[in-house]
Amino acid sequence: MIRAVIIDLDALISKGSITPLPGAAERLAHIRAQQLPIAITTNPNKLIAHTAEQQATAPDSFSAAARVAASIKEISHALDLQQVPWFLSLGDPTTQETMSAQTYQATIEQIKQEMQSLFPQGALYVSQVTGPAPAMLLAITQHFQVPPAECLYIGTSAMDKQAANAAGLPFELV
Repeated sequence: MIRAVIIDLDALISKGSITPLPGAAERLAHIRAQQLPIAITTNPNKLIAHTAEQQATAPDSFSAAARVAASIKEISHALDLQQVPWFLSLGDPTTQETMSAQTYQATIEQIKQEMQSLFPQGALYVSQVTGPAPAMLLAITQHFQVPPAECLYIGTSAMDKQAANAAGLPFELV
C-alpha cells in the first residue's frame, strides 16, 4: 500500500523550463485526492553551473541562488506546490568543478537563505549528494515516517529507477 509519494520535478515540468508537462496538474490532483503526502525532488545543478559561468563574465547578473529560488517559486505556484516539502540535491561533481570549493559552498548557503522565505515552515531540505541518490530518498521516507516500500518514487530516468530500487521504493516511470 502506498502511503506517500516522491516526485522528481522533471516528471512535472518540461526539462529546462517552468512549464508544466501535459497531465502534471491532473497527476498531482489524483495523488492529492488520495490524501497522500507529496515531496518534490530536484537537482538544479545545470542552472547553478550556467549562472556561475554567466557571473564570471557579467558579475552584476542574478546569482545562482536567486535564479534557483525564482524558478522554484514560479513552479511551486504554477502547480500549487507551496505546501509540500522540497528536497534539493546540490552534489553534482561537474558543478563543483566549475566553481571553487569556497564559491560552491557559498552558493549552497545563499540558496538555503533565498529559499527560506518560500518555505518558512521548514519544508525545504538541501542535500549535497548527487541526485537522485538512495540516501536522499530514504531521508524523505523518514521525513514522512513511512517505510520505503510504502513510498512511491515517480521519476523520468533509469538513474531515478536505480535510486528507487537501491532504496527499496516502488518506482513509476513518466
